Amino acid sequence: MNNISRLVFAYVVAIPLALALGYLVATPDLASVAALGIVLFCLALPLIIQWHHALLIIFWNSAFMLGFLPGQPRLWLVMAALSFGVAAINHVLGLKTFLRAPELAKPILILLGVILLTAWIRGGIGIRILGGSSYGGKFYIYAAGAIMGYFALTAQRIPTGRRGRTVKWFFLSGTTSVFSNLIYALGPAFYFLYALVSMDFVGSQAASDYDPNVVDRFSGLGPAATGLLCFILARWGIRRTFQWNKPWRLLLLAAVVAGGLFSGFRSQIAFLGLLFAVEFMVEGLWKTSFLPVMALLGILCLTPMLLFTNKMPYPVQRSLSFLPVNVDSNVRAEAAGSSEWRYEMWRTVWPEVPKYLMLGKGYSVDPTDLYLTEQAAHMGMLKSYEISILSGEYHSGLLSLLMPLGLPGVAAFLWVLWTGIKVLYRNYRYGDARLRQMNAVLLSYFLAQIFQYFFVYGVFYGQLFAFMGILGVSVSLNGGVCRKEVAKAESVSAPAAVVLEPA
Repeated sequence: MNNISRLVFAYVVAIPLALALGYLVATPDLASVAALGIVLFCLALPLIIQWHHALLIIFWNSAFMLGFLPGQPRLWLVMAALSFGVAAINHVLGLKTFLRAPELAKPILILLGVILLTAWIRGGIGIRILGGSSYGGKFYIYAAGAIMGYFALTAQRIPTGRRGRTVKWFFLSGTTSVFSNLIYALGPAFYFLYALVSMDFVGSQAASDYDPNVVDRFSGLGPAATGLLCFILARWGIRRTFQWNKPWRLLLLAAVVAGGLFSGFRSQIAFLGLLFAVEFMVEGLWKTSFLPVMALLGILCLTPMLLFTNKMPYPVQRSLSFLPVNVDSNVRAEAAGSSEWRYEMWRTVWPEVPKYLMLGKGYSVDPTDLYLTEQAAHMGMLKSYEISILSGEYHSGLLSLLMPLGLPGVAAFLWVLWTGIKVLYRNYRYGDARLRQMNAVLLSYFLAQIFQYFFVYGVFYGQLFAFMGILGVSVSLNGGVCRKEVAKAESVSAPAAVVLEPA
């Protein structure tokens, strides 16, 4: 009877499902990808319930998205919602409890309150795909989703045997951003993959094919270089990376520099240098012989590059155009035009700031105003930055926070950042010695992100997830917030021999 039941199941369910999936794979349009994704999600649901926390960490920095869903959400956002739901159910049932980090929870919840209160006063969360009369709801969802993701990350501690691998994959997943550029290079036959990979990094590459004055930039190489650099620092640190008997580590570091240069963004190569410098300080190498050695090595490597900058590919020249070097006149003009575009937009926006100091303008946008602004800009009646102003894309971290959320949002966010620095430092200073290198990188990465956000380029709703991810992973890695008293007690009771976790 058991064999008959299996046979009936095979003929009634399994075989028709296999045929349907085969047909969907053979016809890769959007509807087929959506149906295939739903089926695969149902099949993977038991694995998601079991491994939701690890999957959230691994995919947090990835470029994957679910383009067949309304709004085309990023995968980290969907995983944050799923992971938080599973963690909340486990907490209610008493199976698992959230890790305690009260000094972080309070400012983060206040920031969430400011976001939701602003949305409520300024007309609600307008979600066009759900029948709303305005745009902008996506920005609220991504900001609130980043905060929800933090609590999902702190739902449980990373198991001891998987701490190193999980954190390293947290950084390495950033290398998936290069898939966007690869898909575009492969041609239209592969464009259906953009239903699973974000197109955020391909804009400059596509624009250069239609406008000869636009420098061809491979934007996905920027986040990929950042993720690879963080992986290198988390695994070996600066000191062990420059071991001369391990030359392939230096080759990986060279790949990071090349990726940053070919991304074509001046801010990217500056961020990589800033991250490396902060990590150099955190590891305390500035007090050792590494300082003159690194200075000499930097001079030897950078001098030939700077002398022959005008002979290099255009993306590399654009990345270095902020330095006093000789670059192609077209590249310098394009880079200068991009900077002037931002400065002009900021000069236009700053007089409007006092109107929104006490209560931000929110993210809600009237679709008719957006359409008319786009048409006027295309016809040359308005500056192109008027579209960015209306949609809240100020290309400035402070403005992207101050305009939509006002001074309450600025105060709450600064509180989150200051508390985050203290938590990351405590985990680095008083945490498990086996986690010291990973805690050092999390602290350095957080500090570098803060500097870039306020002084180079920042988008609040788009970068909040980066800050929340670093803090959430740190709490999950260390089982909460490490304290000085606990560290002393553990050092007194610890045995003389300490077994280090393998790299």
